[in-house]
Amino acid sequence: MSRLSLDAIRVISTIKSTGSFSMAAEALHKTPSAISYRVSNIENKLCVKLFHRNGPMITLTDEGEFLLQEGAWILNAVEDLESRVRNIPKLDNNIRIVVDKFFPLETLTQDIRDYIGHNPNANISVQREALNGTWDALKNNRADLVIAIGQIPDSVQAKTLMLGKLEFVLCVSPSHPFAAQKQAVSKNQRINDIVVAIADSSHELPKRCTGILPLQRQLVVCDVESELALLKRGIGHGFLPPALIKQELSRGELVTVPVDTQKGDEMIWLAWHPASKGNGFNWWHERLTRKSDVFNLMGREVVREGGYPWCNR
Repeated sequence: MSRLSLDAIRVISTIKSTGSFSMAAEALHKTPSAISYRVSNIENKLCVKLFHRNGPMITLTDEGEFLLQEGAWILNAVEDLESRVRNIPKLDNNIRIVVDKFFPLETLTQDIRDYIGHNPNANISVQREALNGTWDALKNNRADLVIAIGQIPDSVQAKTLMLGKLEFVLCVSPSHPFAAQKQAVSKNQRINDIVVAIADSSHELPKRCTGILPLQRQLVVCDVESELALLKRGIGHGFLPPALIKQELSRGELVTVPVDTQKGDEMIWLAWHPASKGNGFNWWHERLTRKSDVFNLMGREVVREGGYPWCNR
């Protein structure tokens, strides 16, 4: 019988990430004494010391570090297996799509109409997430297909297709001081003003932010509608794709202003789990792949597995 289990690796990993037995106990919904006993039991079975204990302070020994380093791929492999089991192809036309909040949903409305007409008995779920929240939905099987933006997190296993890119512009109310000045808005001016930003909705993946400078005051909201409501009232400034603010610009409720350091474009990705199949998935995969024509940028289909991508030939 093996002296080391997946649960043992998870316990040790949790202790390292939280920094103490008590915090690990809270994260694992156990008592500190149970965690301490579990670690002692693992050490006794392996005949090695995994932690240096100095009162409440603990650090991994060389053996402990080696165990986690080598055990990480085992945990990732098991998580991937669990995800593949959950993604066993279904025989129906149901589909779950998650779209980043910065991506204009109106781009998909005709596709949704066509799909409903083509599959009158199918169920369709279209959810919105922000930034790494979209990747998180795919990683944790809350989506069959995602339209995500930004860098692909290393821990996400997926097939990806680059669809295009989103440009971001600095926008403010016409009453905001930035709107009246003739020169480009500087970094110092932005730091001295509050930025309105959309929160990353990720549950497990590291959260990221967009258009926020270090040490800058932030007003964080949950969606584009909330950000627009605040910006139109003259509260702060924000970076948004022009496609999301076409009406506000045409009505004069918002204006765009130049900046001395422009926020970079965000790449748009179509992504799905390698095991995803089914009629609904195939229909949407084909339809969304055509969106590359809209954005004038077609990428190669790439497999991402634990952060090691290679082209799918």
